[in-house]
Amino acid sequence: MQSIKILLVDAHQLSREGLRRLLGSETHDVIGVARSLDEAAEQIAAGLGPDMLVFAFDELPAGDQSAIVDQLRANFSGLKVVILANDVSSSLLSQAIDAGVSACLLRDMSIEALSRSIELVMLGQQVFPTQAALTLIGNRGLGLSHPGNGSSSVRSLGARGVSGREGEILRSLLSGHSNKQIARQLGISEATVKVHLKAVMRKINAQNRTQAAVWGLANGFGEDAGTKVAAL
Repeated sequence: MQSIKILLVDAHQLSREGLRRLLGSETHDVIGVARSLDEAAEQIAAGLGPDMLVFAFDELPAGDQSAIVDQLRANFSGLKVVILANDVSSSLLSQAIDAGVSACLLRDMSIEALSRSIELVMLGQQVFPTQAALTLIGNRGLGLSHPGNGSSSVRSLGARGVSGREGEILRSLLSGHSNKQIARQLGISEATVKVHLKAVMRKINAQNRTQAAVWGLANGFGEDAGTKVAAL
């Protein structure tokens, strides 16, 4: 993979410099550093051309998190965005997905895990902590959609080549159904469910059922499903 050009945002100089050196040691190219999102936006306006914005911040009140996510949506919509936070709550995750953020990661992860997550994001995947994702999936009141999508299920079908049957399976997955329950609900065999599930996971670059469910939620498939906490 080619070197990934990163613009790093962190309010704390020591943390900022440490991240810059660590990411540089992983063959990524930190082409700019900033103390704030406003400063990062100014650097981009001046001609800096990063592939990705990595934004690290401390624990913030929910209102501040909302303002930050709104700023990310408004000023950095053309970039891959990775958030590094001390804690990734389901509230932060829901706002981040809605804003098109590619990853929400914990600041105490290893540099190897961070580097791998950055590479996955550049390959088009979304990366989120499993527990926060499961909590989010279990919240019936979110009504999430991917930015720019209204009723996004149909658009998602066309964008990733997900078939109608695969879409039905995604919605059943979000409802917490097992393969056996999905088979009974759709009137097909459990083996056929597994074939469809493997196919849709391949199309959306999901490595497991949790990632598939998060992708389905972010792309509007949860709108028709009575989502509940599920052992994925």
